[in-house]
Amino acid sequence: MIRGARGLVLATALLCAAPLAAKDASPLTPATGSADRAAVLEALRTHPDMRFTFRYLRVWHDGDRAIAYAEGDNGVIGGFKSLLKHDGQTGWRTVWAEGDGGSDSCAAGARHYQWAIALIQSYRIAPDRLFPGVTKQTRDLEKAAITDPELQCVGDLEGGPE
Repeated sequence: MIRGARGLVLATALLCAAPLAAKDASPLTPATGSADRAAVLEALRTHPDMRFTFRYLRVWHDGDRAIAYAEGDNGVIGGFKSLLKHDGQTGWRTVWAEGDGGSDSCAAGARHYQWAIALIQSYRIAPDRLFPGVTKQTRDLEKAAITDPELQCVGDLEGGPE
């Protein structure tokens, strides 16, 4: 048992030194000019004229692999949400996306978002820490799919579940 002011200081120091659990840790926004940011931008750029405006750009490293979430406007085809990953020596690549335009059913959207949550969790981070609002969006899509199976409520879906 720790007693007195000295013990309290020691206990506080030990608690502060303990690493955060991955589920409580926060991903980082890569700095302008950093290798991570340049590599993620290169993977996102599918057209030479794209100029990105980000709402979110977050990267989470899990050992020798990493996952990123990007959301914003690409200046060419409009708004987007993308998950990218890189494992070991493999470069960044987009594995999940939703874009403006097109239209898919709420059921397809729910499956797409469920897959994104499972992928993010496999990197040992809470999904909403990397991709803000993903769990609520998934629940809303699941509910809408039950209420009106024919409703088109998400944009173009790429990657994710087959």
